[in-house]
Amino acid sequence: MSLTRSGLRFGIIIWALATAVFVPFGHLVFGPDNRLPVGLSASLVIVATFGGVSLFASGIMRRAESVRFEQGALLGVAACLPGLILDGALYAFNAGRYPGLDDAASGAMCAGLLLAYAAALLAALNAVRVVRRET
Repeated sequence: MSLTRSGLRFGIIIWALATAVFVPFGHLVFGPDNRLPVGLSASLVIVATFGGVSLFASGIMRRAESVRFEQGALLGVAACLPGLILDGALYAFNAGRYPGLDDAASGAMCAGLLLAYAAALLAALNAVRVVRRET
């Protein structure tokens, strides 16, 4: 299976799972009822994204015949692309926010999501470094 197809499948699955959680429960993570500060909640989402993508990308890279920086970049872009497109569409057709989130929480969630996508790209590139070191 190609890196691009693996990344796209992974991206769609993760987007679907995250959306299934954040649409009905996002206000509990990013809203005023949250016991944790919004910055900490967003940081936890970003760290979890980095860790999950690192594990996924490392597994894919270990199976590759050769591991190059370009492969990590391609895998990261392919994994992020479905979510970026689908989140953009969700926000565009949902008046700019998830249900249950006020404007401040919606902004925090958007910022957290963008930073999580950046973490995903970095995680895929980091996987190349980790796998190279192992071999």
